[in-house]
Amino acid sequence: MLDEVYALMREIGKVKNAYLVSCFLMNKEWRIDYYSPKEHKIITFFKQNGKIQSQKDEIFQKEQKPLEELKLEKVKIHYLEAFDKISVNADSFITILQVIDHVTVWNITVLTQEFKVYNLKINAENGETMSEEEEDIMNFKKEGFDLKKGRISS
Repeated sequence: MLDEVYALMREIGKVKNAYLVSCFLMNKEWRIDYYSPKEHKIITFFKQNGKIQSQKDEIFQKEQKPLEELKLEKVKIHYLEAFDKISVNADSFITILQVIDHVTVWNITVLTQEFKVYNLKINAENGETMSEEEEDIMNFKKEGFDLKKGRISS
């Protein structure tokens, strides 16, 4: 089910002093995020021109705390099954597999043709819809949009 993710992880190899926290799918390309607790940074791995690349980024949190580890063996629902639950028309999706409040989640965000941001969270273990929201993009001028959480943050 996550063959492409596992293949990329094999190419990356062991990431010293870090653990898996999320997998990000956009434009049919996977990016894999590891968390370094010592540095409190995200290390993102991706392929570019056939070669593994990486970048370190700051973590934007109101209160600094360790990120939850993503255990791929808990994923029982394919992202395509989660896509079937999307209730808006969309051509492209931003899809993140992550852990939110101890639950493994497919977090799907779509920019609709009506310039709204639609977000759907599906429990990746049992397929239940956890939340479904749609927000007018004009509302994002005043507040920031937290892509990892799929919601507005102040």
